[in-house]
Amino acid sequence: MPKKEKKRLQVVISDEQDALLTKAAYELSSPERLVSKSEVVRLAIEKIAREIEEGRLEVDALLAKLKEEEASGE
Repeated sequence: MPKKEKKRLQVVISDEQDALLTKAAYELSSPERLVSKSEVVRLAIEKIAREIEEGRLEVDALLAKLKEEEASGE
């Protein structure tokens, strides 16, 4: 996967989200190749975008989750 060409985004995440990223990176890693949390984020972005494009992801449910997180202060 080519490295990003845009300026790095700084996103605040919760401790729970950081733990999920760490777990996903660990699960995707192997003795031959370590996968970073940044790579997990890039993969997730591609997966979400592809699923939205293909109509396999419920956009309204995602937006509702974002609103719920904003309301709870995460």
